Amino acid sequence: MSLMYQPSSIGRPSSIGRSLGIGLIVWLLSQPSGADERFVSYDGAATVRHGTDFLYGEHHALHYQDGVLTERVVLYTCRDGRAFARKTVRYVDPLAPDFELEETSTGLREGLTSSAGGRTVFFRGDRNDQERRRDISVEQGLVVDAGFDEFVHTQWSELMSGRTLVMRFLVPSRLREMRFDVERLRSDRFDGVPVEVFRLKLAGLWGWFLPGIDVYYSAADHLLVHYDGLSDLRDASNSNYQAEITFPLAERRAADAEALDALRSARLEPCS
Repeated sequence: MSLMYQPSSIGRPSSIGRSLGIGLIVWLLSQPSGADERFVSYDGAATVRHGTDFLYGEHHALHYQDGVLTERVVLYTCRDGRAFARKTVRYVDPLAPDFELEETSTGLREGLTSSAGGRTVFFRGDRNDQERRRDISVEQGLVVDAGFDEFVHTQWSELMSGRTLVMRFLVPSRLREMRFDVERLRSDRFDGVPVEVFRLKLAGLWGWFLPGIDVYYSAADHLLVHYDGLSDLRDASNSNYQAEITFPLAERRAADAEALDALRSARLEPCS
């Protein structure tokens, strides 16, 4: 049925008709969209790579609509539980989402934003640095930040076949994309969970000299349970942490919009 009020044969709609038509439109717009919403939360802990010293905690909240991931908020916490950094990810593209990472201890800020004019990558390594920005063309297949999860999910069969895949990955500190090789290393178990281990390393000659990043995904559900390599966050000397980050599957739980809002609005302050 049409939402537009149809004039009578006399030629002019009555004021009652106009009111009913406008009222109906306002009522329809105010109703829930009917989208199936789901929220998931989980936690992780980062320690010094190949050690046990605690670095920081991670608290993730994910928002799904009709089964599609639309937003992720990550809160990074000090040993005493205070929040010192936050990452907000908006999945305007499953592989190349917009994101913003803000860290208060060093002043690190990086991300990718979208506007009517295109997309812009930005980076500031230290609060005393000038933020650098560059407009970029995000071509099909480019992977950005947490979009790596989607890359693994969509390329799972190819990776399991033993093929080495070339992934174009945005590196904000360089304001450009770089090419990485992604390959399956082995099947394993981590904390009693059957996992598949994949490695990312720079493509070409640099990959022979620079350490890679190993990621452990659950074999059954393809969920990240362990990360071993260079962290997004930086230490007091402004060098990226070499970290191991564990995300126990038992920490995954149903959540709600309030849990997402709590991470989004939490006050940030540097660790002591």
